[in-house]
Amino acid sequence: MLLILIGLVGAVSDPSGGSPILGIGLAIAGLAVLPPVVSLIRRRATFYMPMWVPPVTSFVVAFVFAVIGTSVGLPAETGSGAGTETESRGADSAEDRAEQVAEIEGLISEGTVESTRSALRKLDDRRLREDVAEGGSLRPLFDRATAAAEDARVRGEINGYIARLNETLPMVEAVFTGRPETELVINLNLETLNTAARLLRDGEAFASDPQVREAMAELRRTMVQKQTAAFPAMRAGYGAIKDQAVWENDMDIIVQGGGNRTIRFIAGIFAANRNIARFEESVRPVLSPMRFRRSQYEWYRGSEYTYYTLETPDDAEIGYWVGSTFTPVPAPE
Repeated sequence: MLLILIGLVGAVSDPSGGSPILGIGLAIAGLAVLPPVVSLIRRRATFYMPMWVPPVTSFVVAFVFAVIGTSVGLPAETGSGAGTETESRGADSAEDRAEQVAEIEGLISEGTVESTRSALRKLDDRRLREDVAEGGSLRPLFDRATAAAEDARVRGEINGYIARLNETLPMVEAVFTGRPETELVINLNLETLNTAARLLRDGEAFASDPQVREAMAELRRTMVQKQTAAFPAMRAGYGAIKDQAVWENDMDIIVQGGGNRTIRFIAGIFAANRNIARFEESVRPVLSPMRFRRSQYEWYRGSEYTYYTLETPDDAEIGYWVGSTFTPVPAPE
């Protein structure tokens, strides 16, 4: 009986295709012919057949008819059931693809670095990659996603650069314009202005952006104001600080001239030219960033002197120093 039930279930397992009623009918017919078949077998084989043969035979016959019923009830590959299933899968696939495309469109519209990269990753899915590679309907979407990713990357760099400009502006505004009393203040001023100048140099790649140009112009205006006030004060302060530091060595240091551009070193050691040359070589990397224009050496006050002309920029000119070499940073055109 168990095999008969299995056959009946198989006959009606797919009601969407084939003829399940015919399969069930054949299974029932198989059950109807079981009694005479079993009786015939028992009469002809009573001399050797044990008592368990009729049940076994019944199961075998029932199984054969159940298999026939199941075979008839199952849908053929080319029948309407297979076609319906294929059409259903095709509709589901088209719907899934439409949902994927809509999601990718949304990611492109967001326009961020993360969203556009996510869109490109989704287009690289194995179900879409072939269409993109062969120039199919998804290729324009891929091109848009690629362009959007590049735009987002550039926009991100621009926004990052503007943030750096905005962070540097308060530092420049804090540059000390009074007469410094320690070398630390002078060094901090010089480092701040050097850093700001390098930052303006880095903005050349983004100078076409209106927001960048505005932020760069504001930083540049602030630097000019601070430099024109701070450099003369730094030069005067440097002379006073160093004069106090070397008096024990019988040396005087005097800063003078318009804008405090000339520095005088007075000591007996400067009677020898070799001492002048060595001293100038050692102090020039210090004097140049403060934009001194002339260094003068005397071996006593009023004696003959030797001087060097320092090729330094005006106080208002923006640029940065590497040792004694100045690199200007002109405003973008």
